[in-house]
Amino acid sequence: MSIDAPVFRIGDKVRLSQLGANRIKKAPSKTGRVVGAGKTSRRAFRVLFDGMRFPVSLHQSYLELDDR
Repeated sequence: MSIDAPVFRIGDKVRLSQLGANRIKKAPSKTGRVVGAGKTSRRAFRVLFDGMRFPVSLHQSYLELDDR
């Protein structure tokens, strides 16, 4: 896999990684779905967290696949 290859695909179920949970303490939900790519970075992803109306952009290091 290339360094620039995206880690997540649209539709993937994700959760906040340990780093993301430490940095975003007031997140209303820890799980959500990838709905797109970030506009400013190849390593950012748009995530619609469960219970939220609008997606947010997060760096891939703040996310991990939720295989539960």
